[in-house]
Amino acid sequence: HLQSGTGLPTAMFNALLGFAGLAQVLVLPLFSAATSFEAPFYGQGCTAIAVGKDATEGSVMVSHGNDCPTCDFRVAYVPNVDHAEGTHAPVWIDFDDYPRFVVADSIDADASFSTAKIYESSHLEPGYEITTQRPPMGYIPQVPHTYAYVDGAYGIMNEHGLSIGESTCDARLGQRGIPIEFGGNALFGIAQLSRFALQRCKTARCAVQLMGDLAVEHGYYGANRPEWAEGKMKTKLVGEAEGGEALTIGDKKEAWVFNICPDDTGTSAVWVAQRVPDDEVTAVTNTFTIGEIDLSDPDYFMASENVFDVAAREGLWDKDGKVPFDFAQIFRSADGHSLPSSPERKGIMLRDRRRWVIFHTVAPSVVLDPYKQHAWDDSDKYLPFSVKPDHKLTERDVFRIHRDIYQDTPFDITKKAVGGPFGDPYRGIIPQESPFNDSEEWNGSFERTVAQLWTSYTTITQSRDWLPDHIGSRVWFGPHSAVTSAFTPVYPGAAKLSGRFPKAIESGSLLKFNEDSYWWWVTLVANYAGRFYSVSIDMVQDAQASLEESLLDMTKKAEDIALAQSKEDAFATLEKMQKEVSEFSLAQWRAFFFQMVTNFHDGMFFEAGEEGSAMVSSKAAYPSWWLKLLGPKDAGLSQYASPDGGYQVESNDTDTDKKEKDEGLGVKGVLLIATLSALVGLGFGYWEAGRHNKAGYQTIPQ
Repeated sequence: HLQSGTGLPTAMFNALLGFAGLAQVLVLPLFSAATSFEAPFYGQGCTAIAVGKDATEGSVMVSHGNDCPTCDFRVAYVPNVDHAEGTHAPVWIDFDDYPRFVVADSIDADASFSTAKIYESSHLEPGYEITTQRPPMGYIPQVPHTYAYVDGAYGIMNEHGLSIGESTCDARLGQRGIPIEFGGNALFGIAQLSRFALQRCKTARCAVQLMGDLAVEHGYYGANRPEWAEGKMKTKLVGEAEGGEALTIGDKKEAWVFNICPDDTGTSAVWVAQRVPDDEVTAVTNTFTIGEIDLSDPDYFMASENVFDVAAREGLWDKDGKVPFDFAQIFRSADGHSLPSSPERKGIMLRDRRRWVIFHTVAPSVVLDPYKQHAWDDSDKYLPFSVKPDHKLTERDVFRIHRDIYQDTPFDITKKAVGGPFGDPYRGIIPQESPFNDSEEWNGSFERTVAQLWTSYTTITQSRDWLPDHIGSRVWFGPHSAVTSAFTPVYPGAAKLSGRFPKAIESGSLLKFNEDSYWWWVTLVANYAGRFYSVSIDMVQDAQASLEESLLDMTKKAEDIALAQSKEDAFATLEKMQKEVSEFSLAQWRAFFFQMVTNFHDGMFFEAGEEGSAMVSSKAAYPSWWLKLLGPKDAGLSQYASPDGGYQVESNDTDTDKKEKDEGLGVKGVLLIATLSALVGLGFGYWEAGRHNKAGYQTIPQ
């Protein structure tokens, strides 16, 4: 029926366990919204990718896996607006949770700005306090016209094809930047910078310069919000871990990476930017990746004027020129997302192994060592800034990258004991106190994969210069974890007339199930399928491929129609198509969830038998390697230790029953035959898996 990718016999969870796990995870956001975990939540930290136009069919692609368990997952449309001369643009503090923004009542009379309709208080879900309706922290001069854009936790893409992805970074000076609202001097965080860039720019170069100038002039603070208190950081680890930022930025021609952190005074910022070669791919995994810079080559490098002075003042670099200026080594911090695997801060688990697997997937011909140990501050030497893919990438290839869990590599997390007998790829947190003996080192972490259970959404943008902006600018939106999600298209030009996106993608919150929200149906699939991943993944991937191919076909037909129309008529066509694809995605994933539960429940696969009766096609079976790992006692088998040290099967049989059984095959015989059968099946499964895996790591098919 469905064979797992592990080579083991088909295995399934008992449905009661599956639903128990489902309920447990669905309640977690409710719990975490009211309380804070004492242990650090190491799973956060986004992955961002940028692909040059010559590394694809011609579009520049930028992606962002927003790995945030409490973030507002709604997609919002912010319209374009003309502003009166002399008005000012308000700047709010960055906020991620639902509602990420609510239009405030107390705004200066000369303020002028554009906002999404769903950010008005009348669109809040019932029961929510208006916790984010606060006055702006400050104002800057407004421009005559601001562009429309797609908004999320950060700005995503504007109507002219400018797009942004994000990845939080550790930074030595991360503790210096404190927002004005918390007693500091910094006005801008990265989310607000990204929105101002999309409102005011059409190109990546413009976005880099604008964001850099605003941060330098008005001050920059990092994403370490929980640690702001009375104008200073409470915890150095978190303060530096979230103190820097990296953005991948793309337009119709170029892709760039932007690195930024507070300056040494806490009133400004330092930043650099590097262009991605047109035929290459880059990835950012929670660490600065821009190393040595050459400002004499403005085609590929940009930086703040103070970047050398700040490094020298802090004693991080000597101006004598004997040592090359390497931004990543100078401003990166040892703390935070590096999560070292030894006290010497060596290791590549959470940051660089993600970059390695992305580069390896797109360019297996480029030999990079995933085992090589290196110091925390030299990953830009260990891995290149970007690589040339072995073949041109499509949006499907980038879908797959964001679904990566190290499958078909030695680091495949579905093959680890902590994933359980059925390869659950999703991980919780490691307790701060060691569960092992005190003498054992407790300083490691689980492998950090590109895909995460607590991803609020993933976006993959395409800026296509052979099409008009309103048609060629496209976002692929994957709610929740990309592993078990299906990407649906979102067009910045598809809400021009109504000012709204369909309810399926612009509604929903974490504390209340919403059947009209696409995010919630994807979440149900993720939490049910993850508990018996090795069995369910084939079903999920078939459903993903089917839906995404249908969506590509639907968008192609609509784009062809819009191309032949006037701009006004094209907006109507796109809006009609946007409603259809959003509702279709929700309906298909809703139907898939119910079909998956119907096909597999109570630990069994069901199918129609003769005359329409239900028939069990296969049953759950724990793999032998898992039971051996636990041992008879911890596995919970019905056995007890006899006085002589052997094991006996518990039995309530009477003497008569026992005599009758002894005359037959007997319990030991039955167990022996069952064990031999399982071992033969297991061996064949491993042989079959090995036969397919000898070719090495699986790469994107040509």
